[in-house]
Amino acid sequence: MALRDRVSNVVNDQKSVYEESKRQMSKIPSSTRNRLRQEAQEWDTAVAGESPELVQSLIEDADFFEARRPVRQLVSLRMEPLDIAMIKRLARRKGIPYTQLMAMWLHERIEKEKTAQHS
Repeated sequence: MALRDRVSNVVNDQKSVYEESKRQMSKIPSSTRNRLRQEAQEWDTAVAGESPELVQSLIEDADFFEARRPVRQLVSLRMEPLDIAMIKRLARRKGIPYTQLMAMWLHERIEKEKTAQHS
């Protein structure tokens, strides 16, 4: 009997969860997908050895995790279409949204400029 069948709050609609996961995974680079599959198998193996009662109690006793970050401000800027296409392609290879990649690059550049000013 699979663990998901023994724990009451685990979704049992396996086909729809699998299909959604498969669709989302196709956007992730294959090397990252392989690492995620391996990690999932390791977790499945580790959890399979636990009793359902222990798993349920761990789930109930787990602390809610909330990552707090400052409110982000929306910014608009005009860019060349070819630059945007290249950024989207690079972001897709990294498996992240292109706007997040742009924000990361801007942040890195700001940090670099700040350290250059202090030296």
